[in-house]
Amino acid sequence: MSAPNRIEVHDLVVEHPTASGARRVLNCQELTIAGGTTTSITGRSGSGKSTLLGVLGGLGTPTRGSVTIGSTTLTDLPEHERVAFRRDAVGFVYQADNLLPFLTVAENLELRLALSGLSESPEQTIEDLLERLGLGGLGHRLPDQLSGGQRQRVAVARAIVHRPSVILADEPTGALDEENAAAVIQLLLDAQERLGATLVLVTHDISIARSMSRTVELRDGSIVSEP
Repeated sequence: MSAPNRIEVHDLVVEHPTASGARRVLNCQELTIAGGTTTSITGRSGSGKSTLLGVLGGLGTPTRGSVTIGSTTLTDLPEHERVAFRRDAVGFVYQADNLLPFLTVAENLELRLALSGLSESPEQTIEDLLERLGLGGLGHRLPDQLSGGQRQRVAVARAIVHRPSVILADEPTGALDEENAAAVIQLLLDAQERLGATLVLVTHDISIARSMSRTVELRDGSIVSEP
């Protein structure tokens, strides 16, 4: 039996229509990511990194092929079931924190819990989680009252508050200085280990890629190298 957060990709193709015909942006024949591991996806701009991450998280559907997480084949699910799976099993972190500006830090996390049908975190209180992430005492603040590094820490908290089995991060340090970037990566690694989650992180930063246990490189939508 496969781990509940093992990711398997088979014959995955994504094409976008253009005036001159279909343009292939992703052509990933085979990719397996063991459950509870960390993987970085690297490659030049336009190589298909974010497209792959979006399909892995059920945000988009491929032209053909399959993505399976555990025993669930995301690409076979109707839209409402794919949304439900994504909501409950996946945590997303992006370069932009995407926090709702009119909600406090704590309220942003409470909303994430409510979307998963939870009234409180299954792991710990929101206050305890914020304390663990270096945000103790900031739950009452609005996002624009925080620094960029603090906002991205809140984005990490929101991604893990419901204890997802898969964490997907798309250039989560792209807008941060080196010190804050290192702190955010460490928070993601700590959360991945604590939750036993599968962490897949897109980055153009080689030093960040090396902090993951495995690196997969994309070029023109295809995997060209991995250890």
